[in-house]
Amino acid sequence: MSRLKAACALALTTALALAAAPAHAAGHGHDSEPELVQTYAATRHYQHVKRAIRDDYLPAGPCTALPGEGAMGYHYIKQRLINSTDPVKPAAVVYHKDKQGRLRAGAVEWIVRDADQKVETDWDRPVMFGDRHFDGPEEIPGLGVVYTLHAWIFKDNPRGVFYPWNPRVTCP
Repeated sequence: MSRLKAACALALTTALALAAAPAHAAGHGHDSEPELVQTYAATRHYQHVKRAIRDDYLPAGPCTALPGEGAMGYHYIKQRLINSTDPVKPAAVVYHKDKQGRLRAGAVEWIVRDADQKVETDWDRPVMFGDRHFDGPEEIPGLGVVYTLHAWIFKDNPRGVFYPWNPRVTCP
């Protein structure tokens, strides 16, 4: 192979790898965890909301925001994946609107029901990605008392890949 072809092949491979990398691994200061790379690979086609809907991720209410913290966005939940702690099977994909008003994937989320359905207890708090503890428990209408874990793999979150609220996301 000529030097020019080898250089072009290397440049193309590098460009494709960076274009396909999840937000947390694309040079935004987050540790690249192998399980999150698997999550991204399994869910990247959900960047298009129509594909998520075809796979039974359904809208679950209005845009979610918390003043002073930012927003999560619009949750699309696949009911049969609630209680999943499989890195490649999140229960929700969370979308936000871009400047043109189109829905764009920002995060994925795992939702696990609290065993005793009491907000006061947390003896059954799930853990994923090594030592990452879920947030909660909290009561969410329609879901009961649950634990949640967000991973901002499609949109950079300056507060961290697992921080639930993203200051770069807003609700209308």
